[in-house]
Order: sequence, then C-alpha cells, then structure tokens
Amino acid sequence: MNAASDPQSDRELVARVARGDRAAVRLLFMRHHARVFRFVARQTGSESMADDIANEVFLELWRQAPSFEGRSEVSTWLLGIARFKALSAFRKRKEDWIDDEQAA
Repeated sequence: MNAASDPQSDRELVARVARGDRAAVRLLFMRHHARVFRFVARQTGSESMADDIANEVFLELWRQAPSFEGRSEVSTWLLGIARFKALSAFRKRKEDWIDDEQAA
C-alpha cells in the first residue's frame, strides 16, 4: 500500500492539522483535491463552482480538524463536507434566483 492510499497516514495528517500544521493541510490537499473536485463537479455540473467548493472543503478541514473523530476515512469525511457545501451552494443560488424573480 502506498502512502497516498494509507488511511492511517491521512488520520495522522488530520491530527497534525488539528495542531496547526500547514504542511499537513498541503499534503492532504495534494492527496484529495482532485477527488473532491471531481465529486463536486458531478454534483453541481459546474467546474467553476466545483473549484470554489473544493477549496472551501480544505478551509473547513483546517477549521474542523480538532473535532475529527476518525469514525470514517478522511476521504469520506472530506466528501461529506463537499456534499454539504455543494447542497448549500445550490440552495443559495436558488434563493438568489427567487429573490431576483420577486424583485422583478
């Protein structure tokens, strides 16, 4: 098994992120960004939106790392954050569209 697919290694990296280790965030970003991006692009149908959301996922990783309990794989946790952010972006876009319609 290589380091990129070693879930224990990912968990150790999240623990390092929780202690403020920026290098650990960069490594997790390199390992998981492409997968998160593809997932969000499929969810949203927009590469531009997917890029923004994928980046937000890693900001959220930085914020939430201290509360990561390890009940799932890190990749699953990141995709869960991505799914929530994609759904939130859709809701916001829909609300913005409704507001524009109402304003007209």
